[in-house]
Amino acid sequence: MSGRLRALRAIERLATVALCGAASVALPAGRAAAQGGPPLITEDPGTPGDGRWELNLAFTVEKLESETRYEAPLLDVNYGLGDRIQLKCEVPWLFLDEEGDDTKSGLGDSEIGVKYRFLDEAANGVSMSVYPQLGFDNPTSSDERGLVDHGAELALPIQIARGAGPLELSLELGAVIVEHGDEEWLYGLAAAWPLAERLELLGEVHGVATTDFDEDILVFNLGAALDLNENASLLISAGRSFRESSATEPELLGYLGLQIRL
Repeated sequence: MSGRLRALRAIERLATVALCGAASVALPAGRAAAQGGPPLITEDPGTPGDGRWELNLAFTVEKLESETRYEAPLLDVNYGLGDRIQLKCEVPWLFLDEEGDDTKSGLGDSEIGVKYRFLDEAANGVSMSVYPQLGFDNPTSSDERGLVDHGAELALPIQIARGAGPLELSLELGAVIVEHGDEEWLYGLAAAWPLAERLELLGEVHGVATTDFDEDILVFNLGAALDLNENASLLISAGRSFRESSATEPELLGYLGLQIRL
């Protein structure tokens, strides 16, 4: 990629981040929390609550030009330690279907994290949190068989949420430190609109780019959250890259899951 094209790509991505930030901060305050997290990629500052559990059991799919990855199942366990802290542990069972090769399966990378919400919208006009997350190989042969990348990743994002009438917005920005690769930026803007008493429509734009913006992926997701009762919700989303599919640009992203709150 030429230096000029790289600069234009960087300006494009930075403009996207700036517009997302302006939208989240400039709009008038409304609800106390925005919608992020499953079934979306972008996170929000929300936490389960003191002593509460949030369990997400899901099936996901990511289809690229020459391979398709399934998480079946993806287990995501969260616990509220006080009203502002969330502990997270996530692990999937992966299936990899590559053109010209047999389907492989095995344990995916585990991910642990701690979210701390240091501002609440009710008191401060905006909710904000930090959410460091560490992804790492499990002691299996999944990396040797090409199911997962070898090494660890540390994500260091910040989340900002603010209501805008019935609409709920959440902005996420941060850095990703990759053990055996280039460092990256992540950014996303998620929105939720309550269509009915038990139904929310969801959407997001989410991106990942190397720090010099030489390589980047920008996707969108549309979805919904349907409350089955006060303790369980059905979560669904689907999306794809804004650009044509390739070895790294997904032509399909899908999430179907059940969230249980205890």
